Amino acid sequence: MAVLNRRKPRGQAMVEYAVVTAALMGFTVMGWPFLVQLLNSLHRYFNSIYYVIQSPIP
Repeated sequence: MAVLNRRKPRGQAMVEYAVVTAALMGFTVMGWPFLVQLLNSLHRYFNSIYYVIQSPIP
């Protein structure tokens, strides 16, 4: 069997790190308005629950 003298791939970890970081930052920036709307809707939902719980209806 002949041993092939293959070169080790260099820089693959840095490329993967850069791609993953760019994807996370891109999704964060693109998803920010949705996240703000989600938090506002949750706030309204919990306020309405407390309003119903504290209502004077027996």
